[in-house]
This record gives sequence, C-alpha cells and structure tokens, in this order.
Amino acid sequence: MSKRVGKIASQAIKNRSQTPIMSWLRDKLLAVHRNEPAGIPGPDGKSQFEYPHRFPNTQAARAIEMPKLPGGVHHRLSDTYYYERDGRRRVQPPLEVYRADQNGQKFLEAAAQAETPARKGPEENFGLSFSMPTPGVGYEWQRNNGIERPFQKTNPELKQVEKYDKYYHT
Repeated sequence: MSKRVGKIASQAIKNRSQTPIMSWLRDKLLAVHRNEPAGIPGPDGKSQFEYPHRFPNTQAARAIEMPKLPGGVHHRLSDTYYYERDGRRRVQPPLEVYRADQNGQKFLEAAAQAETPARKGPEENFGLSFSMPTPGVGYEWQRNNGIERPFQKTNPELKQVEKYDKYYHT
C-alpha cells in the first residue's frame, strides 16, 4: 500500500481568479504592492504574495501509507456482537446496607462492621498527648483558672458551661 499517488489535479488546470478590476481593488485594499509580503524570497530576492485560497493542484500528494495495526478482539465487527462489549451490562446492583422488615430496619453485617469506635475522654486520647483535643465530633475543654484573667475567673456563664464538660474534675 505504499504506492505513490500523484497530485489531485494536474498543473495544467488554471486556478480560478477574479476579474482584473476586482484583483486590482483587492491588492490595493490588502496593500500587496506597498508592503513587503511575508514568505521566503524567490530567486529575484522578493517574496511573492500567496493568496490564501486552496486549489487542488497546490495541495500535497496523497502518499500516506495505511496503518499496520495488529488485529484485536474487535477488528472484525461482523463476528462480535454489540451486547458482549457493552460496558453498561457489567453494572451490578447497589450494595444492600439494611433491610426493612415489619419491626423496622435491620442492619446487615456489612453495615455493622463499619461502626465507629466509642468516643474516649482526654485520658485515653487515642495515644495522643493530653494537651491535644479528642478526635471526633464535639469539643471537650477543661478550664485552667491559673491562666485566666480576673473577669473570666468570676464569670457566671463560664461556670454554667463547666457542668456540661463530662470530664471536668472538681
């Protein structure tokens, strides 16, 4: 398949052109003769203005070789059925997490394994130092009256909040 194919059209074909008056007007509006046209200079040292039209005799030859790809599963589609290669057929139903019965919801074993461990206090802080907060939802704090300002030491609102700290030592 590496046979060279010639140009699409021969060089004898004359490309279409505009009338002389329209060509003159176009060249004046494009300033073809006033400015040096872009491009590689010819033998005379001047660049020739190339119009941006595409004609068959100015195009490249069709000399592209056909690709040599190895045959695969689907290189002959007449023997392969569409439903065998459709990815949507491999979709599984969603994982069942719980099942509702007459008494209510009964969780399955897959959901029971994913339970979060019980929350521990600051003394069993998952191996972290005592000054770090306990991981998880919520905020546990402990007052240190030694570093508080005088107004904070006597503030009744802070004393009221202290009773909600389940790890507060009195």
